[in-house]
Amino acid sequence: MRRAAGSGTVEGVLVDWVLDRPVNPSRLPVSWLSDEEAAIELHRLQSRRASDTAYEAELILQLAGLRPASADPPTGHPGARRRGWTPEAAQGVSEFATAELSMVLNVGRGTAEHRLAHALTWRDKLPVTFALLQRGELDERRATVLADVLEHATPETAARVEAALLPIANDLSAYTLEKRATALLLELDPVSAEERRAKAAEAADVTLRPSPLDGRTELVADLTTDEAVVEYAFINELAQAAKRAGDDRPMGVIRTEIFAAVYRQLGGTGFANVRVTLVITADLASLEDRSSAPGEVNGLVITAAHLRELLARVGVLGLTAPEGGSLSFAITGPDGDLLATVTPAELERLVTRG
Repeated sequence: MRRAAGSGTVEGVLVDWVLDRPVNPSRLPVSWLSDEEAAIELHRLQSRRASDTAYEAELILQLAGLRPASADPPTGHPGARRRGWTPEAAQGVSEFATAELSMVLNVGRGTAEHRLAHALTWRDKLPVTFALLQRGELDERRATVLADVLEHATPETAARVEAALLPIANDLSAYTLEKRATALLLELDPVSAEERRAKAAEAADVTLRPSPLDGRTELVADLTTDEAVVEYAFINELAQAAKRAGDDRPMGVIRTEIFAAVYRQLGGTGFANVRVTLVITADLASLEDRSSAPGEVNGLVITAAHLRELLARVGVLGLTAPEGGSLSFAITGPDGDLLATVTPAELERLVTRG
């Protein structure tokens, strides 16, 4: 991959000279720094790390650009391109580019695909985000959050979300930024969001993620948001009851044990006193099908259509409370202000009265 040393062009000579130079960043011994100076240097380090992430993305884009999909064997021939090998954004890139990239970076192919997807999304859909990352004015974590959320959005929708959130991105936690970006995306492009939700439902699975070093394995279930919230709340309430009864272990340990116990006793009884709290937050205009503003289930964002599906199971509209638990609704106005909280029975009376 390196050009031959002593390439004939001036550009080649300069590239060889730069690549052959050892990397020795200038830095003072940490022991010389005061607490204030250490804090300043940490801030500078985050800025350099962001710039390096952007530079890595540029290098990945250069490598991918030199590996076009047109170079792959045509359909019907050995080694022909397979569908679904990498994110949609990389359809113009050779199927084998990420295999090469994974070797260059010494990471798994899945990680290489994610880095390529981030680079393509920043370049093609989030150019302002990419520019801030290059200048070290937006950190890697927040830039990655935006790329993950908006990878499948249209450039126009991504630009609108970017314009709304970038001015305040550094003031938000990564979690809050992700939540707001997701909510905006669902509101601005509900049709595409529903298409992705349908595809995700078809690909849902329960998988194992082993961690051989500590002898433990994660059991991961891909559920709808409302199902996941109800099941987590159920297990968490059991864990809190165990705490109240005197179990002094960490809550995470108790939840894990209860999770395993529940599935060992499927079909059994003994959980009659458990109460699961489910709060559905809905925009009034979305309830009336006049808006695509998303809703929430216990704080997790869902699409407006998903919200209406849930409402189709409430009282006369349909949804019942989780067995032994409670269900309430938070109704918000156009600015997100809370207008009212109601129970299913109250909602039913309101709907009946129109």
